[in-house]
Amino acid sequence: MHIKLAPDTISYEDFTTYRRVYDIDKKKLPEKSEGLQELRYKDVPEVVAQRKKDGEAFLEKTEVQSLVEWKLKFGTYRPSLTKLVASNPVEDVRKTTASAFALISNDPNPSKAITTLSKLKGIGPATASLLLSCYDPVTIPFFSDELFRWLHWQTGVDGNTKKRKSKGTDDNVNANRKIGYTAKEYASIFEKTSALRERLSKESGETVTAVDIEKAAYKISQSAQEAKNITDVNDDLDMTVEGKALCPPSPKRRKKLTPEPSKAPVQVCLRKSPRGSPTYDEMGYELDFDYILKSSGRPRPISKRAQQRLEQKEKDSERKAEIIGRPKNTLEETAWDDRVARDLGKAFHEVGMDEYEEWKAKGFTVKKGEFDDPTEEEKERLKKLLRGCALRKGSKHR
Repeated sequence: MHIKLAPDTISYEDFTTYRRVYDIDKKKLPEKSEGLQELRYKDVPEVVAQRKKDGEAFLEKTEVQSLVEWKLKFGTYRPSLTKLVASNPVEDVRKTTASAFALISNDPNPSKAITTLSKLKGIGPATASLLLSCYDPVTIPFFSDELFRWLHWQTGVDGNTKKRKSKGTDDNVNANRKIGYTAKEYASIFEKTSALRERLSKESGETVTAVDIEKAAYKISQSAQEAKNITDVNDDLDMTVEGKALCPPSPKRRKKLTPEPSKAPVQVCLRKSPRGSPTYDEMGYELDFDYILKSSGRPRPISKRAQQRLEQKEKDSERKAEIIGRPKNTLEETAWDDRVARDLGKAFHEVGMDEYEEWKAKGFTVKKGEFDDPTEEEKERLKKLLRGCALRKGSKHR
């Protein structure tokens, strides 16, 4: 990232350009994603503002769940978060959010409000900041990865300056830095966002909000990462500089540089010991080291026990179709599993026959034609959910 785009030096013109690009790109999103964006930036803040005028601002549980869905869609995916948030009683969500919003109205520093919201299950400093941002989008920033890393591009949370490698540019020393999502980190975000808002507002004579900074940071970080990816690819493929002849990599090195996406996480997992750090697949689910290790040997003839499992799976598919009320359809079954998972607040790979029976017992039903003509985006999402789901911890797809 060029130094002129650093938080301390970015001009109002450059800042506004990136913020506008965010709004333009938002219109190019698929319908469901665009709907989540509207909910996060328009619908929920307007509802909260109206409740504030009526006497007390708060959030309903469904609104909190929708905001969390937005957060997982556009940020780091954490499959257990939706289940935890869904476990909060409706009245607890109303009372806790009302208390937090009341604290903000009396004290511009959000630290106490963050602590209050963190009492809810599944709500940490990052998600709490998202809820507070809907109450006060002008001064309260959302704790996004992109905003944190951009604001701390040249300095750490403790304020220590990082040394740049070359004049005018930097490879963003914090780009791959692990984020703890702590109250201390958010306090640093709030302080730096407030200072940046004040500087840009003073320079331009216009009101710059925390949401504006969140949007600009997202696009700046995205652009910087795209530029870094191009550089990394050029370096890995031994691309030339200063007019020297191209020197393509050997087939062995090329294969090493471009592993199959579906196998890469499995290879990483196998390289670690059972006590090594967790490995996650492309959907953010943790892989099961023991199961992968057991399954990584040579193919063996199908056993009687395996045959019995296949027969049971066939019976389960028939029962699923009966519960859903649709003809048996292997391709459509993935969409059924996803629907049951979302209704019960579970991860996709955690859905088995017990979950289907629970789903039926709770009175859930599907709408007529719900699974007809899925969009290409929905088909791709379901493919990703299904791909490698048997390798995830706690999977019932084995």
